[in-house]
Amino acid sequence: MRKANQVFRKFLTATKQVIFIGSIAAISGTLPLGTSGITEAIGQTPPLSTTPKPSPKPSPKPGTPKPSPSPTSLETSRKFPKVVTKLMIDDLQSGRGRATKPGSKIVIHFQSWLYDPTQPLGRGPQFESTQGKAPYKFTLQSPEAPHIKGWEDGLLEMKVGGKRRLIIPPELAYGANGAGQVIPPGATLLYEIDLVDVE
Repeated sequence: MRKANQVFRKFLTATKQVIFIGSIAAISGTLPLGTSGITEAIGQTPPLSTTPKPSPKPSPKPGTPKPSPSPTSLETSRKFPKVVTKLMIDDLQSGRGRATKPGSKIVIHFQSWLYDPTQPLGRGPQFESTQGKAPYKFTLQSPEAPHIKGWEDGLLEMKVGGKRRLIIPPELAYGANGAGQVIPPGATLLYEIDLVDVE
């Protein structure tokens, strides 16, 4: 009987150890080496890791870039009105030499067009140019040899090396009569002028 009690106690001790080890394994999520059957014996499985995984950040969708307007379209919309009622002066390039004043003897190259706001840069049919020719020389605001009012006023305070655009309404150009067959009556004129020298 005593031997039977000792065997029963050993069995109880071993059973307690198995249950204790199984509980530790269930809590920690791991099994000690050589105890792969303990979890099945107590009817539990190791818990999965509960550490949350960071969700991937959505990649930003590339926006569709808006096409920028070309310089020509900007200039056409802003600087070339349908009707010109006063002298328009636009310095396309700043000069660094001597400046013009009334009575200055100036040397210029120029191109001229009939003004047409529907055309690029306002250039309608060209009627005169010094390109490929000798520059044009004259005295600014000379009483003896006057030029059109748009030139006399529009070329003041221009510096050598500069380039200027003038848009001249009919009242400051050739008026209601025009100029022969080249410039029609009531024409608005556009000039681009390079100041070569002030003598």
